[in-house]
Amino acid sequence: MTEKIIENSAYRIVNELAKGGMGSVSEAFHLGADGFEKRVAIKQLLPTLSDSSEFVAMFIAEAKLVADLVHENIVQIYQFNRGQNGYYIVMEFVHGLSLAEFIEKHDGDQQLPVELAVFITSRIARGLAYAHSRHDSAGAPLNIVHCDVCPRNILVTTEGLPKLGDFGIAKAADQYLSPNPGERSLGKLAYMSPEQAWDHPVDHRSDVYSLGLVLFELLTMSKGREKWSSNMRFAAAKGWVDWDKLPRRVKSGLRKILKRMLDPEPDGRYASTDELAHDLEYFIYRKGYGPTVVTLEKYLRELCPSLYQVMPPSPSA
Repeated sequence: MTEKIIENSAYRIVNELAKGGMGSVSEAFHLGADGFEKRVAIKQLLPTLSDSSEFVAMFIAEAKLVADLVHENIVQIYQFNRGQNGYYIVMEFVHGLSLAEFIEKHDGDQQLPVELAVFITSRIARGLAYAHSRHDSAGAPLNIVHCDVCPRNILVTTEGLPKLGDFGIAKAADQYLSPNPGERSLGKLAYMSPEQAWDHPVDHRSDVYSLGLVLFELLTMSKGREKWSSNMRFAAAKGWVDWDKLPRRVKSGLRKILKRMLDPEPDGRYASTDELAHDLEYFIYRKGYGPTVVTLEKYLRELCPSLYQVMPPSPSA
């Protein structure tokens, strides 16, 4: 079933991919001259969000900051517009799966190799380092902070390339949907820094903390605060992590990096995501070799072979 988003639209929706708290995400095609088509993803915001001038103002402000982010480890945003059904965002289409789905594919006691866990984290750290270091045309720092670094917002392509999505969207949603710390969902609290849980001002070091919890989960295949699920808000605010879960195969060098990422105090964490990415890369390449996108692709092929089935041709207009 085809559907045009707006009158005389250059986009055609072909398949709904997911629904979430902010709206739905669909596979679509950007149509051009002489049969040109480019596969894209379109996020249609919920009517309640599109109709809120407060949210739209927040989102537009954030979208302007991240509009020019072009990095291989960030899902690129192409367009933000309004159609018959409200506001929608046109983004890069990523053929793959979310890191949350990737983790769920590991059955029983199956563990992800440590080097691959660090590789995935290092790539997201590189994307964050790029975003955190952006300046405007006058040279002033943009102070971009993602605010929702978590497995469901990280994608792994079928080529083995990790990408961080929802830049700009996540921060606006957090400000609008959860203005009070007590209203935040347990899913968000599972990856929040203490300062974000307290609703204190945050900077790039908050993203470092959240990424640390993602790395912890990749190393243990379980959430770092699962032990306190009945009191998640308190655990997040205190910066508690269940360190007893960390297996012995995680050696002291990596433990040191992880401890620094997950320091409850921002000043105790990495001062920059560039420094973090360097330490993660040194850990996996210190012997002169280590995992690459090819390594991750091969692992993903074995873990989820259905992803590599031939994709059906796009339907005609």
